[in-house]
Amino acid sequence: MKTTLTTILFILLHLNTYSQDSFIKLPQAIKINCPMLLIDEYIIANKNIITSKENIEEIAVIKDKPRRETHDFYNLSENGIASVTLKKKIASKTQAEINTFFGLDANNSVYVNGYLIESAKYKFSTESIVEVELVTPTTENRLEQRVINIWTLTQEERENGCALSQMK
Repeated sequence: MKTTLTTILFILLHLNTYSQDSFIKLPQAIKINCPMLLIDEYIIANKNIITSKENIEEIAVIKDKPRRETHDFYNLSENGIASVTLKKKIASKTQAEINTFFGLDANNSVYVNGYLIESAKYKFSTESIVEVELVTPTTENRLEQRVINIWTLTQEERENGCALSQMK
C-alpha cells in the first residue's frame, strides 16, 4: 500500500513539475481571444498602427506557446502574437512613464488587455492606447496594489474577439 501511494505521489509531482505555467491576467481578460501585436519587437500596439502594406518591412506570427524562461513575451502569448517590423518609427511611452503620469510608482505592474507585462522593456504605441483603467485590488482580481490596465482593443473587440485576418 505504501509503495502504491508513493508511486502515485511521485507521478503527481512529476506531472506538476512539467505542467505549463498559467498566464497572469485580470478577470476581464478571460473572454479575449485577440492576438497581441508587437511593433519593432518591443512596442505593444493595435492593428490601426499599420496604415498601409508599404510600411511593413517584415511580419511574423507566433502561434505556439513559448516557454516563460526563455521568452519575455510569454505572458502576452495566450492568443498568439503578431510581430511586425515597420519602416517608420512610431511614438511610444514606457511603462514607467505611464505609471508616473497616473501617479503610481514607476515600477508598478502594468497590464495590457488584461495580461501582465512581465518585462519592463515593453513600451506602448501612444496611437494604440484605446483606454487606460486604474484597477484597484479586489478579492476577484487578487491584486496587492493598484495597477494600470491599458486597452489596445476596442470595446467591440473585447466583447466579440477579433481575427488576425482583420489586420490591414
